[in-house]
Amino acid sequence: MKLDYPIVKTHGNIARTKEGETLAFYTVPYFSSSIIDFSGKVKIKKSIATAIRKIAPNSYFEIALVPRDFLLGEKMDALKETLYPEHRKAGEKYLDERKRTLTHEMKIPYEYEWLIAVFLKEDESAESLKEFFLKQAQKRMHQLMSLFNRRIKTPEGWEKAWVNVELSLRQALSSIKAVPLNADQVYYHQRLQFLPHITHRFDEVLESRSVSNITDTLIDQDGLGCMKFTSQYGESYSTIIPIGKTDKSLNNNHLGELIQRFDFPVGLKVKGRFPVMKKTGGYLSKMKQAFTRSKGIMTESARTGNVVYDKIVMGRRALNKMAKDVEAKEPLIEHGLFLIVSASTKPEWRARVNTVMNSLGSIGEKQRARFDQPYLFQSLLYGNKISLDTRFWYRLSNSKGFSQYLMFTTQKSGSKTGFPIGRLDSNYHQWDDLKTAIHASRNLVLYSPMLANKEDIAGKKTKNLLTEITGETGSGKTVLAQMILLQSILSTIKTLYIDPKHTLRKQWQKILKDKQWVAANSELADVIRSINFLTLSVEDERNIGILDPIIFLEAKEALNVAKMMLFYLMDNRWEEYQNTAVSKAVKEIVKRRAKGETLGFMHVIDLLKEHDDKNIRDVGESLYERIEGSILELAFSRGTTEGISFDEHSTILEIADLQLPDADNDDLNEEERNSVAVMMSLGVFCKRFGEKNENEETIEFLDEVWVLMKSKEGRQVVKSMKRLGRSQDNKLVLISQSVNDTKDENDTTGTGERFCFYESGEEEDILRALKLEVNEVNVKWISNMNQGQCIYRDVFGQLHRISIEVPPAWLKLIAPKKESKQSQLEQKYKAI
Repeated sequence: MKLDYPIVKTHGNIARTKEGETLAFYTVPYFSSSIIDFSGKVKIKKSIATAIRKIAPNSYFEIALVPRDFLLGEKMDALKETLYPEHRKAGEKYLDERKRTLTHEMKIPYEYEWLIAVFLKEDESAESLKEFFLKQAQKRMHQLMSLFNRRIKTPEGWEKAWVNVELSLRQALSSIKAVPLNADQVYYHQRLQFLPHITHRFDEVLESRSVSNITDTLIDQDGLGCMKFTSQYGESYSTIIPIGKTDKSLNNNHLGELIQRFDFPVGLKVKGRFPVMKKTGGYLSKMKQAFTRSKGIMTESARTGNVVYDKIVMGRRALNKMAKDVEAKEPLIEHGLFLIVSASTKPEWRARVNTVMNSLGSIGEKQRARFDQPYLFQSLLYGNKISLDTRFWYRLSNSKGFSQYLMFTTQKSGSKTGFPIGRLDSNYHQWDDLKTAIHASRNLVLYSPMLANKEDIAGKKTKNLLTEITGETGSGKTVLAQMILLQSILSTIKTLYIDPKHTLRKQWQKILKDKQWVAANSELADVIRSINFLTLSVEDERNIGILDPIIFLEAKEALNVAKMMLFYLMDNRWEEYQNTAVSKAVKEIVKRRAKGETLGFMHVIDLLKEHDDKNIRDVGESLYERIEGSILELAFSRGTTEGISFDEHSTILEIADLQLPDADNDDLNEEERNSVAVMMSLGVFCKRFGEKNENEETIEFLDEVWVLMKSKEGRQVVKSMKRLGRSQDNKLVLISQSVNDTKDENDTTGTGERFCFYESGEEEDILRALKLEVNEVNVKWISNMNQGQCIYRDVFGQLHRISIEVPPAWLKLIAPKKESKQSQLEQKYKAI
């Protein structure tokens, strides 16, 4: 198949065609469309309509939805450079396994990207008569030379005349946040037209960058309606399916969104132009003829009593609307829509084509165009204008109607690079199980925990490193938290996990006794062994006072935290003069320690016990009796205890015998109140961990955070931890059961990203936390989540339901099965 490639030169995002015309290429990456965010879609449509109206003077444009290689292999290889040196083997094995498994399932993991290319048009109002005639002569010369299959050599510096014009066009496209492609991207997308569904590496494609190599692919007609592409990277089969005219209204057509819901890649090409409203031989003449024809049909039907079909009525309404648009000088868009379906094998291609042909009934009649494939491919190449070869399938609409296709929207979640954590679920309804939901999606979700704090990340909407993971017990929140924990440990991020339930150590060390698992995952087993597991217990004398705030905090903060803990313990049972005495005692000990004395929190109690006033001594005695032999001993020392080391790469800290109160219980007994007080000190310890080295990335996981949020003192601790964030390169991950657990009316610190798992009875609260409208449709969407699914709002503001996918080697570690005879029987007979 011989092609005539239209583009001959490029510079940056500007390209020049054989006809001497120029066009500019842009990507539109920032419109992420959630399945239920209807108000957001209305805003996007308005932005699209605005942009389309503004480019009307340019006359011609083209739009492409490109299913491009996800470049999973390249991304996983690049991620290896961020691994912690001591864990590099385990990290590389994990990344290679993810690449191998996902590639085996998907063949070619892919992602979608929107492009728009607009033909540039200079401002002719400032031209002299001489310049005008010179340009017209050059244009005619290009046309004449093309008739003889010749072209005029492109002069050096041709792009200089278009720099300011391109800047003006960029401003016109500002409502859709168009971003100019760079030179590499322009070349890559041109080459990609000849590599449909053929796996490749981005850097290899760029190695041989020249215009002549763009078409370095053999294209054959492989039967009716099928083109076979053979390149150095592999081969594929592809077909172009034109979308014909439709009698239906374009309202909420949403073609651009619907295409992306297939579980295989489907491309879209749009060629468009703004026709001149000429009275003779143009659209005004055609419109007048159509008015006369429809009037005659309706008059004749009324006279004879025949039925006036809906098609005629809707056509008449469309003509009336078109006439009003012309009167109001609203630009009309003549355009063609073409789907591109590709596959690696012929049987796979045939199945995909049949699926597409039997789907999307609302968008218009789909044509196989079996005999037109070579002409369609040629006509749809970048740089070719809308042509007579594709005129049969053209549509006409105004900018508002065109916006109903909902182009430039993508269903993306997470970051461009990072560790895989799951897949986006674009389905509204509930799946049979999590496994089905995972394998129904090809939309991978990558996660980079520290991304919010990085500069120059296009499209990022927050710099807040705070993450919240919420959901009821068994919903999957702990599995996700532990997966992110392990990924962070594999990287260079210094990690601290506070485990009040003290389950992680027991769970992970139990797996290390499984010889079969260790043999298969020896590198990961070494990572688990390297973790600094700390179990703080009053039974171990070395732990006494290890969380003493007077020891590990600076004087001012030590004073505040120590007073806060004591006042919380006594729960407003002291008189004002007793409170004053306690404050003075704390202040004295902190002051003396700052001068070099070996003192700790217990010396505050000693001062109170030795006070002249009996009522003050009673306070000291009461506190002493409460501390002795209880979990509070962890936070009260004599000043000689060594603190916890901040130098370990990964630490999991648990507290034995911690009695956590129930989430809905405000009436705490003494043991529960003691435990909360220790959690306060622990929270402050976490803050110290995060701020110790501002040049070091740190991440803290605070599980069961609702325990701290139950008291104003605890809320103050969490608030101070949140505010470390960006300045200290410290990420805080709060894990709890309810989205309401972390609410604090006095704290204006926002949340950078949220993972909301299902919590029964809190559907409306989840929607409010995600800033979504509370209505029946959205509530049902939340309720339809499977176990292991959550609503994820990322740092780009993208909000989608995702399915968490745990690597097989990690399943036993972070999601161990708890089977019984009853559960085995249930599974056995469920399949019958």
